[in-house]
Amino acid sequence: MQRRPLDHQGVRWSLLKDRSRLSPAAAADLDALIAHMTTIRTARAWAYKEQLREILDRKQINVVRSLLAHWCTCVMRSKIEPMKEVAAMIRNNLEGIVAWAQTRQTNGFLEALNGLFQSAKRRARGFTRISTIRTVIFLIAGKLSFRTINPHAA
Repeated sequence: MQRRPLDHQGVRWSLLKDRSRLSPAAAADLDALIAHMTTIRTARAWAYKEQLREILDRKQINVVRSLLAHWCTCVMRSKIEPMKEVAAMIRNNLEGIVAWAQTRQTNGFLEALNGLFQSAKRRARGFTRISTIRTVIFLIAGKLSFRTINPHAA
């Protein structure tokens, strides 16, 4: 089997994937690309991405905070504009990212509740009283069983 020359055209998905999920051949190609092209911005961006992944795997919030601050400083000094945007976003949301690193909780539950409330508002259209909308929310989100009242209820 003939090997392709080392260019960044054939390793796009290897650069995007988690290194631990790469096949041995893809990992070897990636290592060769990174070793061969340390001056190319794509290779440096990949290295920054992997550093950020390692930082966010930590659980100590003081260590995460200091490493993120150092990472942002290094990235802002680089000439990789998309990574600079990521570093600026991390600086703006540093405390939230550090809190996530400690708890690993997202706001998915709150978004699901918001979806239920929006659905209830659509179902209660035409009703202007808050108590009516609240009743519709309880009917939707409460998962009430009406079988005791009406055995034919679904």
